[in-house]
Amino acid sequence: MRVTGAALSAAAALELYDSYLDTCAQLAAHDALRKILDRGDSGVGTRSGQLDGLTRDYLDLARRYRTHDTLEFLREHLAAFESGDDPHLAWLRERIRSSPSFRTLRQHWLIPLPEFAGETVNLVASDLKRLGDATMGGTSKGFGNAVGAVQFRRGKLHGDPAVESAIRQGLQPGDILLEKTPFRLTDRFIPGHWGHVAIWMGSDTEVRAVLGDDPLLAPHAARLATGAGVCEALRDGVQLNPLSRFLDIDDICVLRQPGLPRDELAAILRRSLRQLGKAYDFNFDVETADRIVCSELAYQVYTGIAWPTGKTLGRWTISPDQVAVRAIDGGPLQVVELWHDGRRLDGDLQAELKRLLAAAR
Repeated sequence: MRVTGAALSAAAALELYDSYLDTCAQLAAHDALRKILDRGDSGVGTRSGQLDGLTRDYLDLARRYRTHDTLEFLREHLAAFESGDDPHLAWLRERIRSSPSFRTLRQHWLIPLPEFAGETVNLVASDLKRLGDATMGGTSKGFGNAVGAVQFRRGKLHGDPAVESAIRQGLQPGDILLEKTPFRLTDRFIPGHWGHVAIWMGSDTEVRAVLGDDPLLAPHAARLATGAGVCEALRDGVQLNPLSRFLDIDDICVLRQPGLPRDELAAILRRSLRQLGKAYDFNFDVETADRIVCSELAYQVYTGIAWPTGKTLGRWTISPDQVAVRAIDGGPLQVVELWHDGRRLDGDLQAELKRLLAAAR
């Protein structure tokens, strides 16, 4: 009963904090609107300073601590909070976890008093950004999961052992894989030609030849031993998959940074292993490290390359085409394999890649 009461109290408090961020903080950030709303009007019975009063309530340390303390109580009684078939408690659990203010108040409730006056603006701005990330991420996730299930046909490279063998023979650990799937609805919403980026880890034997008995390998050794050598970020997280699954595509481009010293290749494979298990970044923000989108794999793993990025909706992002451009015009990457529309291309592969990128602009 105490756990249910604490959960109800926490959910109600978080609802108030979220409501402030969702409405009042937006108004308070606009100087003209704030002045109008705060001046009051005796003719209609409104007092002055109400918006500022709400901001002070939001920043009140005692209130923040009480909410933090309640969340700590639930953490200490996690077994009781997580268990049971009570539908009311289940709803409260979901409401608390989905609150944009949950992480803020659980971890960062206190501001040192001497710094309080100067930090109030920063605190609200930080909380607003977190709310914006949560809102955008939730919208993007819902949209991505909906359109991600729509596939009109199989890829032209799918299910052909000869194609898989030809591509597999040319791969080396650390290669960057780009793919194109024009038959998937998600592909229509990705700018440029390429729609997905992955890292080829290699077979279990190949990885061990580079890393030896590195402890990072242990959790993934069994998966690698089955032939799952493609490290990729999908909607359900970063994972290892077999090449046969990856090849449900029409186009593939294999990029390689030639002349890598062995220790740098080992560092690249270790950084790839460290991405496994991370959640998908539905905010597409390269400045976050705990979540990752497919094209961020190259960005996070090949840290020695200066990657081009762009700003979208206030966030720095990197697209698959921005990964590809580092293999043209004197970039550090080399095109070692290129298939387009189900056919293997020969000749000047860099020129062919450049043509595909230009045609998609």
